[in-house]
Amino acid sequence: MLNFTTPPRNVPLSLQVSNLFNGIAQIGWAVFGFGMIFFWAFVSNGDYSFITFRGPFEHATGKMVSVVDTGARENRQSISACHYEYSVAGYSFSGTSYTNGSAGTQGDNVDVEYQAGHPEKSRIAGMRRAMFGPFVLFVVIFPAIGLILLVVAMRIGMKRNHVLREGVFTTGVLKDIQPTNMQVNRQTVMALTFEFTARDGQRHEVEARTTNPARLQDEAQEPLLYDPNNPTKAWVLDDAPARPAMGMNGELVGSPVRAFAFSILPALVIAANAFAVYWKFLR
Repeated sequence: MLNFTTPPRNVPLSLQVSNLFNGIAQIGWAVFGFGMIFFWAFVSNGDYSFITFRGPFEHATGKMVSVVDTGARENRQSISACHYEYSVAGYSFSGTSYTNGSAGTQGDNVDVEYQAGHPEKSRIAGMRRAMFGPFVLFVVIFPAIGLILLVVAMRIGMKRNHVLREGVFTTGVLKDIQPTNMQVNRQTVMALTFEFTARDGQRHEVEARTTNPARLQDEAQEPLLYDPNNPTKAWVLDDAPARPAMGMNGELVGSPVRAFAFSILPALVIAANAFAVYWKFLR
């Protein structure tokens, strides 16, 4: 029988971390991290001149310095980086434009258009200022899905930490079980609804979702914690990879090993994106 200390109780840092980086969060971090690979490869190299490079324009005759194959392709055509030089009012400038069409050759004269008052901002007329067209913005949907999962998961984790600290212990009875439209590893996520009576005498319900409903049906009444000030904030304790561990006196016991394991993926994703920011903008 569980015997929690009276609230507010101390929630070890490792337990807080495990709850924040829960199973849903791990999926969110994986999807977000994978999606950001494409973000940095494509979206960060997209041409958004319709926003960032707007007229009025002035023109100058420039010289093509070199034409380099970037190795990237668009519409089954190779994208070339065209490096050029030009002068405005006696000052020399250089730039790079991109195209998957006719790029010309070294030494060609090119028509350079630049922003009036900002001659350093330019492009070869008819070309792009970045490697890909703005269509690559659709790639944002992939990290966005991961970010949404992260927000949902961390809200769940914050609720669990709050209920662990302030919650009142009781038990709930399974009232309903229904399949959802979600699947994890080809297993359907089941929604289990439990009913419990709060200390105000009112009955409330809490929902738990899992691909392993047997884990939440192994007891006649499942242990849970609820916020006495808001019983809608409740947590079935087995609705997690592992039930929170308790000491001899009912205090919560942390799990540094689990917290470390749950922190590996978020740390890798954050570090990789921090490096990408440095490489793209700061070096």
